[in-house]
Amino acid sequence: MGKYWYQKQLRMLQTVFREPDIMHYDAVSVVDYLKKTSTNCIIVNAGGIVDFFENDTELGQKNPFMTTEDMLRDLTGECHDNGIRVMVRVDFRGVDKARYEQKPDWFAQEPDGSAKMGWNKIHRPCYNAYYSNEHAVEFIHRMMERYDIDGVWENCVGFGDGPCYCQKCRTMFREETGKEIPEGVSYASEEFAEYRAWKARCADAHLQRMRDAVKSHGEDKAYCAEIFGMFHASNALQTGIDLYNAKEYFDFLVSPAFQDGSANPGRKWDTLTYAASAMRFLKAIDKNRQSVLLYGNNGTKWRYVKAPSVETKIWMWEAASVGAGFWNCMFNGQHPGQTLDRRNQGIETEVYQYLKDNEVFLDGQCPKADVGIFYSKFSRDALGNDVEEKDQYGVFIKGVERALVESHIPYGFIPDQDFTRESLRGIQTLVLPNAAYMSDEQIEIIRAYVRDGGGLVASFESSLYDEKGRRRTDFGLGDVFGVSFTGMRKDTSFDCYQLIRKNHPVLEDMGAEETTVLMNEGCTLLCKPIKGKEDGMVCSYVPMIYNQPPEYAWIPEMHTEFPTIMENTYGKGKVIYFANQTDKLVFTNGHEDFWHTFINAVTWTKKEEFSLRVKAPTSVHVVLMENKDHPEQKVISFVNTTGGWSRPLRSICPVYDIEALVTLKEGGKLETTIMKGEGAIAVEEVKQNGKAMARIMVRELKDFAAVSIREG
Repeated sequence: MGKYWYQKQLRMLQTVFREPDIMHYDAVSVVDYLKKTSTNCIIVNAGGIVDFFENDTELGQKNPFMTTEDMLRDLTGECHDNGIRVMVRVDFRGVDKARYEQKPDWFAQEPDGSAKMGWNKIHRPCYNAYYSNEHAVEFIHRMMERYDIDGVWENCVGFGDGPCYCQKCRTMFREETGKEIPEGVSYASEEFAEYRAWKARCADAHLQRMRDAVKSHGEDKAYCAEIFGMFHASNALQTGIDLYNAKEYFDFLVSPAFQDGSANPGRKWDTLTYAASAMRFLKAIDKNRQSVLLYGNNGTKWRYVKAPSVETKIWMWEAASVGAGFWNCMFNGQHPGQTLDRRNQGIETEVYQYLKDNEVFLDGQCPKADVGIFYSKFSRDALGNDVEEKDQYGVFIKGVERALVESHIPYGFIPDQDFTRESLRGIQTLVLPNAAYMSDEQIEIIRAYVRDGGGLVASFESSLYDEKGRRRTDFGLGDVFGVSFTGMRKDTSFDCYQLIRKNHPVLEDMGAEETTVLMNEGCTLLCKPIKGKEDGMVCSYVPMIYNQPPEYAWIPEMHTEFPTIMENTYGKGKVIYFANQTDKLVFTNGHEDFWHTFINAVTWTKKEEFSLRVKAPTSVHVVLMENKDHPEQKVISFVNTTGGWSRPLRSICPVYDIEALVTLKEGGKLETTIMKGEGAIAVEEVKQNGKAMARIMVRELKDFAAVSIREG
């Protein structure tokens, strides 16, 4: 059986209409823009908050600027005539006061019975009440019966934030649990734990109802909704919706990732690798669905003004390098060439054309993962925070990613969902970035993996708690780490160091022979080597040395019995445990002591040689992908982020004479295709250390280059 359209490459454009945009809607001009940019699907408003078609449902809200237009009919007809799909955006997050007053019992309530409000003017529903269920289902049926649309995008599906006290929710919760919904305490508290789990089930039921409504019109109709990504801890807590469970209801996966830092309050420009990181995660949780990057004009902060052009291109190439599709979310106007600021119109064309031209090579490609980053949802929920200064989980992952990207080491995520020994097949080193909350079953899988020869790098509180948040008496993986926790921790934020205790590969290439101390920062757990493992101490904790006045800036004894870096051998596997926050500090501090010790730990513990070796600056990001069903089919991509020191980047400086070696299987015939970068790339088969390798030489890298490699 062939694939449905949503199971193939997606190159999308969304235009989020304002009410007046319905006037003089020119479907021919819109489709002309789509064709010029190689876009194969458009997403446009249908209704909910404001309806862009004649909607006679009870709480329908006709666009006040609509007269005799039938925009959806014009657009679907013109798009289908040109082989372009049409999805509609529906938004059931709430209504204005006038409509609310007609049916107040259809919406969410505070404990005193008043309306739950959002955005200062929207009366919000909940997952169980009539408006977002029976009304929404009727809305979808009427719309899909009238128009030949290809799918439905449910915008802002996480409208059920925090507790709802409407009569429907009170009754359902009481009937299912025998309890009343808590009041007067923090929603994150233990008192709400049972309610949060119940609400997550209600959210799932809502998504199932929406999917069923769409699919009743044909399996070729797509359903998807807006779910935020891997680092949005508060969103999952407040809404009960998370990609882990919600993905089962969607026909393809989308993660919003705006370069303006909207995922991180307080930061203006997000890290350039965030787009690729979000897509790596989507591919890790489901390799069989299309993964799509939702990006656009400055997030939702300055939607009328163009996003920085150079960084937008880099943002897209980063995502393309890991096999992403795209969702260009231009926030106003009929299309990007018909809006207030038209300077970004067509900016997607080069990337979309690359995807279209190379679809046969890119289909089914996923990042090759020699190193696996264990993603612990339990730890994310307990320790994560959208504000990086308060975050004690996501920043650890970001540090790991920064080190691996800059070292050109192939990596991917290993989600704790459906975590098995098979999940670790092909992983040379597994990284636990403060995976504090782990189940006994997960611990046993990791223990067996290391015993059989897998490498392990772990940090800080990894395995100190079970999946329910109960503190263990010691590390669950203490025997694997080679240490036991004393129960004490030290604030090592200032004037703190690590004492080098022995020569070790973890200290290579950092001038360790010229120093007795390394930097320390953050927080450090005081651990002791378990009996018989005392010689595994590579570096140890040094008590604070105050730097003022300088005459007193010393301590009489720097030696302690508490390792900060501990090496261990467990079965056939090698292990490095960081009792401090080295991986986090790669991201938040960036000092070379943290960067070098972490990368050296990864390379020392690896079971076998990595499948990719690169000679290139750290500003050139190199990604190796392989087909999920046919691993002999690979794609290697090069993204150049070399530019000025300030963000956003305004120019890219070409880089010359890059070389990459990809390990091949023996005896196969090498077939290569230059996908991007014609004239500047040469490929040859060579032998190194008795192994067959493909050598890719990039004479000049401007912004992006890619090569398809097939081992016959």
